[in-house]
Amino acid sequence: MDQHQQANSSSSTTKSRKPWIRRRLPFLTTFTFLIFIPLFMLVAYFNLRPYFSTFDRSELGELSYSMPSRNGEYTAEIYGVPYGGAAGGVTIWVDVRKTNDTDASRVKTIYRAEHHGNNHLEWESENTLRIENWSEYSDETMMLNIDDEIYDGRGWACKSLRMKDQYVRCLSPEQ
Repeated sequence: MDQHQQANSSSSTTKSRKPWIRRRLPFLTTFTFLIFIPLFMLVAYFNLRPYFSTFDRSELGELSYSMPSRNGEYTAEIYGVPYGGAAGGVTIWVDVRKTNDTDASRVKTIYRAEHHGNNHLEWESENTLRIENWSEYSDETMMLNIDDEIYDGRGWACKSLRMKDQYVRCLSPEQ
């Protein structure tokens, strides 16, 4: 009878012990939330960022120079915005605004690209602006109709859901 009681007592202790996965489940769940959820959010951020991109740069950058149109109605301004610290570079932006309008909300950004070294603005006609941005290794020179076209060297503006109503034709290096 003592053997029977010992067998019952050992089987009851075996039944009361939880399996390894059940004992570790709270730790694994916490580990999953602390590692995989932030990792997923980081990957989603970098993959979805182009679809919510805008040309907004919050008035950053130095005005390199400006050029009025032939009839004086518009003024094109080219800005340089540094990025990336010591190993970074400069992104250039071209804004077009009506010459007599001082309201900053009516400024239209039509060009964004990496600075390649040689920059120049030239009005081809009243609404067509030639933007030169070139070096011996690359050339992102564009001729844009300021009413209908924009250029984005990254290509994000062409994919952006927030900018669809701001242009008729979007140009990027992929096209």
